[in-house]
Amino acid sequence: MQDFFTMHSYWVDSGTSALALALMDAREQFPGVQQPRAIIPGYCCPDLVAACVYAGIEPVAIDISVNDPTYDCEQLRAHLDDRVVAIIAVNFLGIAERLADLRQLIEGLGLRARLIEDNAQWFPAQKSEAIFESDYVVFSFGRGKPLSLLGGGLLLASTPLASRVSKQIEPSHSVSALLPLKMRAYNWLLTPQLYLLLNRNPLLHLGRTVYIALEEILALDHFRASLLKENFHRYSERFTNIGEHYSSAAAVGGLQQMMPLESARARRLLRYPLLCASVARRDKLLVRLQREGLGATAMYQTAIDAISGVDGRVTVPAALDNACDFAQRFISLPTHDGVTEYHREKIVALLRTA
Repeated sequence: MQDFFTMHSYWVDSGTSALALALMDAREQFPGVQQPRAIIPGYCCPDLVAACVYAGIEPVAIDISVNDPTYDCEQLRAHLDDRVVAIIAVNFLGIAERLADLRQLIEGLGLRARLIEDNAQWFPAQKSEAIFESDYVVFSFGRGKPLSLLGGGLLLASTPLASRVSKQIEPSHSVSALLPLKMRAYNWLLTPQLYLLLNRNPLLHLGRTVYIALEEILALDHFRASLLKENFHRYSERFTNIGEHYSSAAAVGGLQQMMPLESARARRLLRYPLLCASVARRDKLLVRLQREGLGATAMYQTAIDAISGVDGRVTVPAALDNACDFAQRFISLPTHDGVTEYHREKIVALLRTA
């Protein structure tokens, strides 16, 4: 994996750490900016906020488009200025941001903001897909990610990180002897039958999204690094067309409203994104899917500023109306190879009657 990418690579303990490094390096390139800002989507993981806070950068949430997790470009244009040192472009479950449009917008305004491609929810399956034009590219190997090692991250940079930034990476901690057992248990729990039991346990709060502060940046440990090659091989060889079954079923009655799903921006999906036509239909369908233990989640159930723990850590210059609407109508469905034909057909049947 070390020679898979052509950019400068930094292997760390989490995707959040990788993003924080990118932000710190972007900040180093704007020494005259006293109160630097980074743009984040109004609908996103709170780890983006945690990375900004660690880097000493003010996160500014900009609304997304209608029925699309990409930025609302008009609102983005209105809030880009010399204080913005970075724009974080999130690849949402395998649906890429409009990177060329963002680059054109930055250059058209005569700004130098750095473009950070956040691929925490996607990973290239072959080397031909591992060509990037962003200033920084971030990957995650955490729980539920394409190459899950229950921890780990990667930062790719177009130029070497500033010395003061790279020195932020501390040596990795010793790995617990229980980690291999935790990995086996995690894979075991992905089976629908066990997920059903866990989902019905009110004490576990499965799928709950909260803000967790980033405390330190560590190097990727040797044990996880040793698993990368085999995990990548399995990932690249694994193919499923389950999303096509979901799309066909969700087309019945106009249930699916996710605009970019059939476009060139849609790559290999981590989970199937279903944006329901109404809140009422989403809520009814989600209850039925979860009652059957079919692995459906609502992901981030609010706009970023309303997520538990975020509080006043993010600046919101304009209403996040599209993000709020998206959050209320969104469901993600499982696509991993642990979903059997039996459970796939149960999901499909529920989608057809939703």
